[in-house]
Amino acid sequence: MVKEQSRYTGFTLIETVIYIALLSVITTFMIGVLYQIIGSQNQNRSKIEVESEANFMLQKIGWALSGAQTINQPAVNATASTLSVNRYTASQNPVVFDFASSTLRIARGTNNPAPLGSGRVYVSQVLFTHIASANGEPEGVNITLSVVASDTSPWSGSASTTLTDTIYLRK
Repeated sequence: MVKEQSRYTGFTLIETVIYIALLSVITTFMIGVLYQIIGSQNQNRSKIEVESEANFMLQKIGWALSGAQTINQPAVNATASTLSVNRYTASQNPVVFDFASSTLRIARGTNNPAPLGSGRVYVSQVLFTHIASANGEPEGVNITLSVVASDTSPWSGSASTTLTDTIYLRK
């Protein structure tokens, strides 16, 4: 006995529509996951960059204060966006940190100020508070530094950090 084959082989219209719908749902899900992965990676890159730039700037200020003999600006118990110090061994005094056009800059002696940091971040706030010596403690500087990623595209996300530190002069 011979089996009779159906004249119709392949998928029906309903099966084809179901497969296309399933494929669309899976593709949409995968694109969403991919978008989140890329966004997260760029967010982490921006955050690392902002934190490393802020730490570099704070270390430069610490370097200037580690060999500082006197604090010229701001005045005692005052707060300013400019820090000027005279170092013991520096041939180019004073060392000046100032905040201009969303950039922290450093100048030595009469040289032109040079920006600290890259163009990929900007400084949103710099405050230096001159702390007077009291109770046997030497004078010092309280530093508040806020840095923000300059790339605001949707793929990069936003990243910012605020660092504070107090550095005392050696006596």
